[in-house]
Amino acid sequence: MAVIGQVTLDLVQDVKAARSAAEITAVLTRAGGLFGYERFAIAGVPQSAGENLPDRLLLMHWPAEWATRYVERAYVQHDPVMAHVRRTTTPFLWSEVPVDRDAVLARRIMDEAPDFGLGDGFCVPIHDVDGTESAASFGAPRMDLSDEARAGLHLLAIYAHLASRSLGPAVPARPGRPGGPARCTRREIECIRWAAAGKTGWETSEILSLSQRTVEDYLRNAARKLGAVNRVQLVAQAMREGLID
Repeated sequence: MAVIGQVTLDLVQDVKAARSAAEITAVLTRAGGLFGYERFAIAGVPQSAGENLPDRLLLMHWPAEWATRYVERAYVQHDPVMAHVRRTTTPFLWSEVPVDRDAVLARRIMDEAPDFGLGDGFCVPIHDVDGTESAASFGAPRMDLSDEARAGLHLLAIYAHLASRSLGPAVPARPGRPGGPARCTRREIECIRWAAAGKTGWETSEILSLSQRTVEDYLRNAARKLGAVNRVQLVAQAMREGLID
């Protein structure tokens, strides 16, 4: 874990230094050598029946032929992976997604993707506090991720989403963030740092000589201020804001 964890943090710093979508794409392409994926895309889940992938797309590194087919046939409206993003906040393999036998288009998408080198993949759901949903999806002929690799790619995906979104159109202010940098307290930042190091709430409470409930309250307050809906997103957002290294 130490090796994957440190390399992941190095990659996050590279994403942080990126000044364009092309630079973020280059970092994620390089990261594929560590995590075992070859292709990726970051996009929002459609919010209406009329939306297609380009309407919510942030980054695209799919095979060109698959991207063309996916858009021309509006597959995003029927993709079981994108549908599953609405149901969970936990990262998952594409092969873990249940597909109804009667969902003809959904099954067609899953059957066609391997022909384009996308036999399986790993998807990170990203649920924002304003109710919008996005996904960072990584594909390859096959995926074999350890628990440590899943955790590392989870963090990298959320951070890449934040960085990519900041390069696009302005995003409305989130609840709890009336403008300007979020003002986390020293204790909240300490708790985030230990969360970033992989410590549980109980472990952090022992390190800081606090109760576990107090630590959880600090993390909950920090998440509210930073607009994060889970601990991994909290760490990524804190790094993005420069609150932790």
